[in-house]
Amino acid sequence: MVGVYIAGLTGRLAYVSKPIHERMATWLLLIPLLGFTLRAAVARKEFYLLMAAFSAVLFCREWHFPGTGPGVYVGMALLAFWAVRRKAHLRASISVGPLRIWLWSVLATYALSQLIARRFFRHLGLPYEDEFHIALEETVETTGHLMMIVVLIVAWRIVAPTAEAVGRCAIADAQKADAMAD
Repeated sequence: MVGVYIAGLTGRLAYVSKPIHERMATWLLLIPLLGFTLRAAVARKEFYLLMAAFSAVLFCREWHFPGTGPGVYVGMALLAFWAVRRKAHLRASISVGPLRIWLWSVLATYALSQLIARRFFRHLGLPYEDEFHIALEETVETTGHLMMIVVLIVAWRIVAPTAEAVGRCAIADAQKADAMAD
């Protein structure tokens, strides 16, 4: 975000403009889409399948074909429903610190990009928000896409060995904790 302000204030806002980010977005999202899909097919882990579906929803959003506007919201709602219903099983896969941190960072980054897109910060008096909000939103969104690649790399190394090591005991413990919480 600081880079957008520097570019804008020095008259180089074209370097962080929407067309540049739009051209990169589909290619950046293709990496986690293919990576998580391949890993889901080989490792047979539900976490990878969920992340492949999440990547597919984001990819379709960036591809900009008719129906992606409402389709993204439906896709995200279905993924959230899936994650909530299977949280005990998924929790065993993401119990390792670095992966959990990167996942929350990705979600926070995408949430921030949507806040910027909805012009949330204009009410807070963010300087030059009128001129820079599109570049800010696209830059933060591209950062989220890059972070998805990091999640793929971290998960590739952590999820498969961790899920076998933790095994059914962690899933049973998580289900007991969920039952006690309800």
